[in-house]
Amino acid sequence: MPQRGEILLYKDYAFEDASKRDKLFVVLNIAAINTPCLVLKTTSQSARYPGAKKGCNPSRRVFLVPAEWGGCFELDTYIQLPQIIEIPTVELLQGSLSKKIRIVNSLPPDCFAQLKNCLKQFKKDISPQHWRLIFRS
Repeated sequence: MPQRGEILLYKDYAFEDASKRDKLFVVLNIAAINTPCLVLKTTSQSARYPGAKKGCNPSRRVFLVPAEWGGCFELDTYIQLPQIIEIPTVELLQGSLSKKIRIVNSLPPDCFAQLKNCLKQFKKDISPQHWRLIFRS
């Protein structure tokens, strides 16, 4: 099972508009049998976030991880806040077996800590259930 801060590659992820393509996600919690894996989407499309600086950008609803910051992404990558996506444990296990979902890297611990602190600014946008799974000890 993925751990907090790990980066998942989900091959042929189905988006809301029914399109499919490979997508990177950052894991926010430790999934278990009855607990879904909570993730945030990423993008490297900088044109969507002009003027974003390294780290937390609450007004742009994004957390920027430059490529040179820990070497976890090949390109400057924007973690999109606060839209949390649930990947059910069954889907995660099936995807792992079929190689459709795999761990490709992880955020450095200090980067993940900063991401979580940034996410705290969006408490009103996060369901209480998700909040407990992300921020419980």
